[in-house]
Amino acid sequence: MHLDREEFAVTYDTRKATPERLIAAIKESGYTAQIVTGKRPSAAAETVFAALLPGFPLLDESLARAKRERKLIVLDFTAEWCAPCKRMEKTTFADAKVKELLDRCVLVRIDTDQQPDLAKRLGVVGLPDIRFVSPDGKMIHQLRGFQSAESFADALARFLQTM
Repeated sequence: MHLDREEFAVTYDTRKATPERLIAAIKESGYTAQIVTGKRPSAAAETVFAALLPGFPLLDESLARAKRERKLIVLDFTAEWCAPCKRMEKTTFADAKVKELLDRCVLVRIDTDQQPDLAKRLGVVGLPDIRFVSPDGKMIHQLRGFQSAESFADALARFLQTM
């Protein structure tokens, strides 16, 4: 399977395939997958994104640094096998403007294969998943999928203005 887009939709006959089989096939092809039904998430699901969770040393250290330095936290959920993540690493994160903006942040790269419990607790369902978190630990914005240097820099600059 070769796709030019970072996101795509699959319509299928439920009598012939299960969502689990479709997700497995998509993941085997090197893409991330999630089921979107159009239903609004429950209040419990929404609270997962409300704030950083204590008890994860990587997050605890980052939050302490962000509070001390009064900086925005940028959580970058990635994986070694993630093609869009690798593309972002080579293009978006290599961009001079993005680098300059990230120097004003606490950047935390989280490999979801090495930190599966953390990714699960924060509700990561697809990669790349980038979150902006205030120094007090509140999630203020989420970006899903590949981000060009320009779009990422625009979003990051907008939230840095509030710091």
